[in-house]
Amino acid sequence: MPVTYTLLPGLHGDTTLFPPLVEDLGDVLTECVEYPTTISQSYDSLEKWLSEQLDWQIPRVIIAESFSGPLALRLAKRFPHSVQSLVLAASFCASPKNPNLAILPLRPLLMLSPPKRTLRHFLIGDEASEQQVTELKKIVSRIPSKVLSQRIRAILGLQSSDSPCLKKLPMLILQASDDNMVPWETQNQLCMHYDHATTHWLDGPHLILQSASAECASIIKDFAEQSTPQVSYV
Repeated sequence: MPVTYTLLPGLHGDTTLFPPLVEDLGDVLTECVEYPTTISQSYDSLEKWLSEQLDWQIPRVIIAESFSGPLALRLAKRFPHSVQSLVLAASFCASPKNPNLAILPLRPLLMLSPPKRTLRHFLIGDEASEQQVTELKKIVSRIPSKVLSQRIRAILGLQSSDSPCLKKLPMLILQASDDNMVPWETQNQLCMHYDHATTHWLDGPHLILQSASAECASIIKDFAEQSTPQVSYV
């Protein structure tokens, strides 16, 4: 049975930013997930929803962006016979030690119309085209403020001690060297917590799967093809 590359979104929670990566992944089987906005956005609630909505009888490579990293870790622990390998991009396993550091880059996203310069600085980088920034602004502006606030609260409630032990699970961590959204200490904490993972630091902003989609896709495919399926990752 072919492996399904399952893409879990960042804080925006939908599939609108995935097309470049899906295209660069080529002929692999992909499934892009969009989170419902009518349920609680806590990690417990979203984990329950994902466990019920996806088919966990098939082999999967989970690619989790930013906000979805903690969810992917939980799902890998819960469905070890399905999740053959895990990719975490610009993600984390705990909230920054200083809550003010976590809130600062997120505040502009709660605005009805976040400034383009803010989106460039925190999310997509100075090299992004005007069209990319305009599209990103539309995406961010569509997120209901209540939903975004709940997701931010979920992040702030994270503790590294809650992260499951997955020492036998093939894991790839992609971190952005110019990430102004996730503090370096928080990025490094993820790498240290899962020190068996293969880690790549790429030049680019927080939305590294979009700004460097071809490079990310190449690294992901090579990693997934070389990973040996395990019987159990507990």
